[in-house]
Amino acid sequence: MAETLRKRLDAFTDGTEDLFGNEEDTSDDETLDHIQDVDEVKDLELRALAAEERAEIGRLLDAVEVLPPDSKLAALMGSLDSLRESGYKQVMVFTQYTDTMDFLRGQLLAAGGARLMCYSGRGGEVPSAGGTWRRISREDAKRRFREGEAEVLLCTDAAAEGLNFQFCGALVNYDMPWNPMRVEQRIGRIDRLGQAHRRVRIINLHYEDTVETDVYRALRGRIRLFESVVGRLQPILSRLPRAIGDAVLKGERRGLGEAVAAGIEEDENVAFDMDGSLDDNIEMPERPSSPLTMDYLDQVLATPELMAPGVKVRRLGKNEYAVLAPGMPAEVRVATDPAFYDAHADSVEFWSPGGVLFERVRP
Repeated sequence: MAETLRKRLDAFTDGTEDLFGNEEDTSDDETLDHIQDVDEVKDLELRALAAEERAEIGRLLDAVEVLPPDSKLAALMGSLDSLRESGYKQVMVFTQYTDTMDFLRGQLLAAGGARLMCYSGRGGEVPSAGGTWRRISREDAKRRFREGEAEVLLCTDAAAEGLNFQFCGALVNYDMPWNPMRVEQRIGRIDRLGQAHRRVRIINLHYEDTVETDVYRALRGRIRLFESVVGRLQPILSRLPRAIGDAVLKGERRGLGEAVAAGIEEDENVAFDMDGSLDDNIEMPERPSSPLTMDYLDQVLATPELMAPGVKVRRLGKNEYAVLAPGMPAEVRVATDPAFYDAHADSVEFWSPGGVLFERVRP
């Protein structure tokens, strides 16, 4: 909140001259000294509002300075200590805003005890000498975290898109977004195939006595939110951000959680249940294991005579190749190792059945 207020004050101050004009806009006609036209009246009103806003922002910043330590920050530090003691060496911490992420990294660095990295819309960032932060590439951020260079990855929802960290077994939602489906996207960064931990730990932090807490508690208790977020409940849950926002702006907190849960129950009762229309006892038949392994596919790719006519393959490294097929303007870098692909997803294609390139070059 303090950072937002400071940015508002800085932007307002920087734009003062453009907003209110300058002396060149003043009339040179001395006969009009005591006559103010409509523009002059508006100018005076804007100057009065500007002074009032600056004073109000200053008052709010003074009030922020005397606030007690952030209770959620203390809860986060306690959660990180608890996870570390439970054997989770790496943790992702999600915030909704970059300002919040910046606040946390300053506090955690000052407290010591954990190696940090950040990922937001600015990209990856690592601490440098003197308390500054140095930006790094997306792939470098993934590699560094995978190799254990940081114990805590502070990030915004920018890290919830396309970054996979199944080697990390714990996640803390410092801010809970008003759309529960975004929480699922965050969790999906670590709760995925190849997860190294037998049990994934998810910790959601809420401020007591808030609208968000009421709603999430109602959803968790009534509809098992994180097991029902897909399917028929998805369009219902997508309406939550607007409902919460309206409640906050109108100050109508009481009963919101119960109202949301009741609305979901009503929609469930009248909506068509595709799953329920099927036989509950249907069992998937046992399927034989695929004869194609990645090691086998790697051997095929490394054997030129097995490629389609005109296809050229050049080895770049272990499980890494450059492939050029007729009609392609340039070589494409491919990999047959899932871990290598995951670490270089921005610049490498995964060569496996079902992929476009695989179908194009196979014999």
